Amino acid sequence: MSQSVTELVRSPTSVRRESNRPLLVLLGLVATVLTLVSNRYGYYNDEMYFLVSGRHPAWSYPDQPPLTPLLARFGDSLAPGQVWALRIPATVCAVLTVLFVALLVREMGGSRRAELIAATAFSCSTMVLITGHVLRTSTTDLCFAAALSWLLSRLIATRNHRLWLVIGLVLGIGLLNKMLLALWVFAVLVALILVGPRRILHSRWFLAACLIATALWTPYLSWQANHDWPQLTMASVLRAQALGLLPSQVIVGPLLLPLCVAGLVWLWRSQFRLFAVAFIVFAALLMATGGKATYLAGAYPGVFAGAGIAADQWVRSRRNALALYGVLGLSLLIAAPIGLPLLPERTAVSLGNALGFDQARGQSGWPAVADAVARAMNQLTPAERSRTVIYTYSYTQASAIQLFGPARDLPPAYSGHNGFAYWGPPPDSADIAVVVDDSSSPEEVPEWTRQACQSLEPAAMVETPIATRERGRLIWICHLREPWSTLWPHLTRVG
Repeated sequence: MSQSVTELVRSPTSVRRESNRPLLVLLGLVATVLTLVSNRYGYYNDEMYFLVSGRHPAWSYPDQPPLTPLLARFGDSLAPGQVWALRIPATVCAVLTVLFVALLVREMGGSRRAELIAATAFSCSTMVLITGHVLRTSTTDLCFAAALSWLLSRLIATRNHRLWLVIGLVLGIGLLNKMLLALWVFAVLVALILVGPRRILHSRWFLAACLIATALWTPYLSWQANHDWPQLTMASVLRAQALGLLPSQVIVGPLLLPLCVAGLVWLWRSQFRLFAVAFIVFAALLMATGGKATYLAGAYPGVFAGAGIAADQWVRSRRNALALYGVLGLSLLIAAPIGLPLLPERTAVSLGNALGFDQARGQSGWPAVADAVARAMNQLTPAERSRTVIYTYSYTQASAIQLFGPARDLPPAYSGHNGFAYWGPPPDSADIAVVVDDSSSPEEVPEWTRQACQSLEPAAMVETPIATRERGRLIWICHLREPWSTLWPHLTRVG
């Protein structure tokens, strides 16, 4: 019987409630802080794309499975057009992730103080604050990985093989959020085979879990197969970022990395060493297949759980306890201005640009893109406007126009980028295009327009007081010489 179950049997209800109170307070603080700041700045670039994708429901998209767009659509339906509503699912996922880390500690035999240390340290991580503030696929992916880690640790501690059924269900749903989870599960299976406990795999319930997860994942796989696996193309585009994967783990929090090392050491010396091995295997797989800094996040819940237990064993003296709490406090002071919208917007964007984080920059300036397009459209006659469509270089530009354009009387936007490529092309009757490109100089003419446009003139520029990613982008007016049905195959791309 696991230690957690023993405590539940032996402890009076009143004692259990008291011992859980600090953790409940922490979870409440996480939820409160994320909720209070959720309406600051604006939509993150991918959040806008998720909203638009949610309006085109499908079993998959070229660059992602369907779950996060559905969550975005659900959040937006609670209060349409409100950023805070869209981020409710992100807040819920962040709180659940912290809870799962604490539960991991409990299944590993840690004390209530170890639970609180692990959950607090995880909450102070830049990685958690970044993924908890805005709705990303990595937000929900981290939650699913933490849930699966907890379920697996409980299976190991209790030897209740029927938990495989729950694991299969959670995994199947998680695979409809991000294909990366399959790579993490593969790393865990490799770790189980290498260091055990292997006997938990010798069960019919394990096979049942595989069938459940595969059945839930099949519609996504079928869509990808019928569209020539664009997700694999997306992964190959990201491969160039793999070399910086390990150095970029500073995103966890520079002061927390030594704690993570202590957690890995503790895990290796325990019956839960599979989480240490899975971390190493997962990191190696990501470096081989390509991935961003946040992609390794799914392997950290187990590491932080081990870190909480290791730290609990170290803080026996008041001096050590004060040192640990000081490290956690400093980590939060470093992480909060980067991951949360606490600073003035201009300051946050400047800080993010200096550190290489686009958290603040990605939430700023998107209405200005629609404003610039509206100024270009106003240069056309009513007859010309009726034959005009908006074409953008990126899915983020197109998403911004889809969200902010209706208030400016703009038509829908088209793009050949990622999911928008499957929602086009524009009608051939539209022989004028207002083009939003990646250029910021009249000399940087969009390459595809050289042959496609009879005439091409710069008509406006994206103007923002803050150094956002779209500031200075040129808006062009193109009179086409070729129909969109001919151009479209040459404009579509995944990346």
